[in-house]
Amino acid sequence: MATLTDKEIEALKIENFIFHVVHHRADDPILFDDTPLSTFEPFFIDRIKETLKGNKFSFAEISQVKAKLNSWEKGESNFVDISKSLARQFHRLGDKRMKSGVLIVIGLITGAKKFYSLNKYDSEKVVTFETKGAQAILQAVTNNFTESPKALQKSALIDLDSKDSEVVIIDKMSRSGISDFFKEFLGVERLRNSKEMTVDLVKAIKKTVRTHLGDLPPAITSKVAEKVVEIAKKRKDFEVDEFFTDFFGINGQDEIRATFDKELESLNLTGEVFSYDEEELPTNEAKKYVTSEGITINMPARAKGSLTIENGKDETVITIRTSRLRES
Repeated sequence: MATLTDKEIEALKIENFIFHVVHHRADDPILFDDTPLSTFEPFFIDRIKETLKGNKFSFAEISQVKAKLNSWEKGESNFVDISKSLARQFHRLGDKRMKSGVLIVIGLITGAKKFYSLNKYDSEKVVTFETKGAQAILQAVTNNFTESPKALQKSALIDLDSKDSEVVIIDKMSRSGISDFFKEFLGVERLRNSKEMTVDLVKAIKKTVRTHLGDLPPAITSKVAEKVVEIAKKRKDFEVDEFFTDFFGINGQDEIRATFDKELESLNLTGEVFSYDEEELPTNEAKKYVTSEGITINMPARAKGSLTIENGKDETVITIRTSRLRES
């Protein structure tokens, strides 16, 4: 996904908007030729901004969704026809376990940049409004979301001009990834795997702690690896707000959060939710400690258990147990 500045995000504007009723226990979706956006644009812009915080994916070469959107962008097909084709494809892939709702297709601009948004809203109410027209369904969708934010089940923001992550996705059925159904519909693959992201997360938290050594207690600065492993065992999935709270607790000041967010952004981890890769957690790595007096302690992984650290109120006591000591 191309990086958007705060100014570009605030300037997002909906150019095209339509929706169709899907997964309503019928063979075919309920298709519309026109669904006026009316006063609901701010509502949907806010939902799209939330999607910017999602997981990053790229299209597979065989993606039908990408082919259809490219056809629209090139002027080979019109917006309404493409949206109906997407709704038929989405509806066909569903099964009886899926709730009735609407597939919303949106074309967006901000400056010279163009994006596409595909959203599935769950709402049993939409079918009852069929005879009252599209405006009534739109009112039902927004009302339902107000009552339950989880009504927005699947959301994808697409940038066909991006050279890497063409799609940013939030899927409530699989927040740390994507459901098989939505993956098949979009034709996408995760841009980065859990192994890579776990490695980079460890880098980010270590850099953050080093930056704020003077602001953090020894209980945190001397046990970075242990805390990461402890959190991973408890949570299984990385989500930035949960991780930050678990790791820093009451010491998680705004300045530290800003540093952590900056480190995540530099490693392309902003918005990512993923399952920890156990093999990449820092369980048996060599460690390096530096005291405020400038004394450096290098502890190889094989010596784990030979060093104990006791953090007092005014000092830290380090004890090294060895069978023999020699001067290097």
